[in-house]
Amino acid sequence: MRADAGAVVSAVSEDRLMADLDELPPYRRAQLLWRWSHQGVAFVEDLVRNAEKRPCSLPSAPPGPPGRTLALPGDDGRFHLARAGLMLCGQAEAATGAWSHRQHCGWVERGYGPQEWKGGRVDDADTVAWGSLVAEWLVRPTGPGVDPGTVDRPDRCLGGAYGLMHLWPPRPARTASVRRLRAALVDALGADCHLCGLYPGAMVDHDHQTGRVRGLLCAYCNRVLEECPHLTGCPRADYLLAPPAAGLNLVYPASQQWRPKESTRQRVIEQLGFDPFEGLSQPS
Repeated sequence: MRADAGAVVSAVSEDRLMADLDELPPYRRAQLLWRWSHQGVAFVEDLVRNAEKRPCSLPSAPPGPPGRTLALPGDDGRFHLARAGLMLCGQAEAATGAWSHRQHCGWVERGYGPQEWKGGRVDDADTVAWGSLVAEWLVRPTGPGVDPGTVDRPDRCLGGAYGLMHLWPPRPARTASVRRLRAALVDALGADCHLCGLYPGAMVDHDHQTGRVRGLLCAYCNRVLEECPHLTGCPRADYLLAPPAAGLNLVYPASQQWRPKESTRQRVIEQLGFDPFEGLSQPS
């Protein structure tokens, strides 16, 4: 970082002061540098300066009319999200009374056979080829709707828009301590995302430096929250400044926090030329 890394530096643009990277709280500054290390320090500084008047966006509202969401059994053996008589993962076909579905499927071919691709990088030596296709099929309802939370994950339809998968209730946390935290958050603040309010809360979000629980987030908001470059005036920044769950005084169990591999840390240090978390607790 620059020699005056601890100082507050302002960049003047259009006769007003613009936010600067060094104005962010130290841990938020370190998180931004960590996440964008491959782009370099100058990129992150510009990201913060240019973010003025452009607040981060929240997820798009889920499709369909308002109302209670149900899981509708279909003749394809899957359950499908439905609301107000509409199957959210398909398109109605007036001629047949069925709902047309599309789903993109991807996999990797390895020396020992195909394996489902669930996103992310695949660069191991066993990968020999990629495969993908778009499946299309018709679905007719076969019974009344049920609570989506009672449907096992393998029985859920993942067709339609990407955001639809986040409308399904999250699977239970693997540890009792996190399940108790989630139950406390739902009881006090509701089951939907405490940032966007559009999708079911899937992740117990916590401050990675203090361990204090901040709220319950949907998968999308949890993934992008700490990419926020704003000091204030943005939904994500305001959430970080005043977490909804602050008054509950809940602490995330340290034993359950993820920590990056040492090789990853060394790669970030090499890219930046310094350790963004030096003097701070380690990222989790």
